Amino acid sequence: MILSMFLLFVSCNSSKHSKSKKLPGVWQAEPIVIDGSNKDWPSPYPEYDDKAQLGYAVSNDKENLYITVETGDLATQLKILKNGLTVWIDKTGEKTEETAINFPIPTEAKEENEEGEKRPAKGQWQQGNGSSQDKQRMALEDRVKKAITEANEYSLQGFKGCNLQFPVMEKDTCGIVVRMAIDNDNEMVWEAVVPFKSFYTKREVDKRDKGKPMSICFETVGMKKPANQGGGNRSGGGSGMRPSMGMGGMGMGMRMGGGGSHGGNRGGGQSNNSIMEPAYKSTKTWKKFGIAFLQ
Repeated sequence: MILSMFLLFVSCNSSKHSKSKKLPGVWQAEPIVIDGSNKDWPSPYPEYDDKAQLGYAVSNDKENLYITVETGDLATQLKILKNGLTVWIDKTGEKTEETAINFPIPTEAKEENEEGEKRPAKGQWQQGNGSSQDKQRMALEDRVKKAITEANEYSLQGFKGCNLQFPVMEKDTCGIVVRMAIDNDNEMVWEAVVPFKSFYTKREVDKRDKGKPMSICFETVGMKKPANQGGGNRSGGGSGMRPSMGMGGMGMGMRMGGGGSHGGNRGGGQSNNSIMEPAYKSTKTWKKFGIAFLQ
């Protein structure tokens, strides 16, 4: 009996200790300019998901949470631009999907053989000499460049009073700002600043918040795989489901290959045989971290 009570006491104290465990975070000494550039972020990005081909980083100051995603993989870039990117924020450090930024907003599905653009013949992605493969890559680069010009709106879900759809250049009532661009190294960089007042329990964090857990998730939805290329589609970590978006919507990366020096060549092993495969995979990348505070 005494032994049982002792074990129960130890168990309860261990539970309390685990709940109070502080997690490391990154303090942002200078505010980050949200402009779709990685110049304000560490090089290379400190976190990388090989399966999703996304590099990412998170930091905070007293008033804001800063988030960035980066990818140099062309197929992943096209997937994000066509089917959107959802960034979930869980202020409890769990994996609750309630609060999110949706940017870009998915475009309506279009046939791959749009006017002026030919659908690859069966096996074309898998075969051919270096010249044809180079042409395929160039064609994919052109599609990405065209798609990013259409990524001009975002929507919010689960925030305090600003769950609407906004033009990307318009500041919403929560003070959230998002931008995305492709740099000179053909890296697609996604950035956001999220004021704590828009989702947290207070407008500013202090030393009492230091180490408190928080979670971020980067979700992508795979594109539909052309029938003539065989295999399934939307495989991977995600469910293929997308939050609802729009006015009043309650719904709605990273150096990986592609060259450049900011994030190195992580994920750069994509062969020409699978150049489009990342576009067909849905992924979810969760990261748990602590709120940082520096007096």
